[in-house]
Amino acid sequence: MKFDKDTVLHLIFRLTVVILANTLLAFATVWLLEPAKLYSGGATGVAQLIKRLFERGGLLKDVNLGWFIFAVNIPITIIGIKFVSKKFAFYSVIAVLVQTVATILIPKSPFTELQTQVEAAIASGNQIGIELYGGILTLAICGGVLAGIASGIALKFGTSTGGIDVVAQALALKKNISIGIFTTALNVVIAIVGGAILQGSWIIALYTIIRMVLNGLVIDKIHTSYTYTALHIFSKQSYQIAQEIMETLHRGCTYENVTGAYSGENEVEVYCVLSTYEVEKAMKIIHKHDPNAFVTLSPVKGINGKFIKNSIV
Repeated sequence: MKFDKDTVLHLIFRLTVVILANTLLAFATVWLLEPAKLYSGGATGVAQLIKRLFERGGLLKDVNLGWFIFAVNIPITIIGIKFVSKKFAFYSVIAVLVQTVATILIPKSPFTELQTQVEAAIASGNQIGIELYGGILTLAICGGVLAGIASGIALKFGTSTGGIDVVAQALALKKNISIGIFTTALNVVIAIVGGAILQGSWIIALYTIIRMVLNGLVIDKIHTSYTYTALHIFSKQSYQIAQEIMETLHRGCTYENVTGAYSGENEVEVYCVLSTYEVEKAMKIIHKHDPNAFVTLSPVKGINGKFIKNSIV
């Protein structure tokens, strides 16, 4: 790989995104989910589940959650190297290291009181403890939103939060399995096994599912790798633009002869369909050849035919 200025700056930018996203994810887990015994999604959720299994058996009670996250991600990273891409796996390794260190170093949550019982007196005068479920719901909502922002940012810029992101990418690329369906199914299993079975609380399972739904909604608003956009490009340099799009992005283009109603001039329109995350790269190509090109973008609801789903890295 040639390490020119643009390549180095791009690498620094992506590493910054990895560090920021995974630090946010660690804060969401340690400050918002752990105090209420709620489960995160993916590999972090699996790590929480394994940690609580050990604790229930009286083992490894003093081991920080960060080490469990690290252990769970080791085999997953190997999958990323083999089935996704070495670049994606590289960012996943960085992501896991950042999550591990951040989870270990982040201080105790300032929001623990939101999940504590409230003491109340009943008619007989006796004091009883009432579970503050409104506080747990607040933690679930805030944790889901913050974790969704973290994962969405990482995926949008072609990086990773490690864990199930890697497995989901591998399944999407090799088996054409929906990332959303796979991660949702896994997360529901974590919620039910961890909350309802292991902790004996369907309340925890329900709030965990609420957190996961919010997490998914936020990711969908930020991350657009598997939605599609059609570009209609009108330019004097149409052939050069189409050629570079085909060579760089490996996407097919279609030419159509058009005439401007106002100018009466003949031009060639270029039509192509891209994964939405590729649009930014395409726009750079267009502006490089013709800063005055007229481009319209429209969402594509579906594709029937050959359209390769590339790795986002």
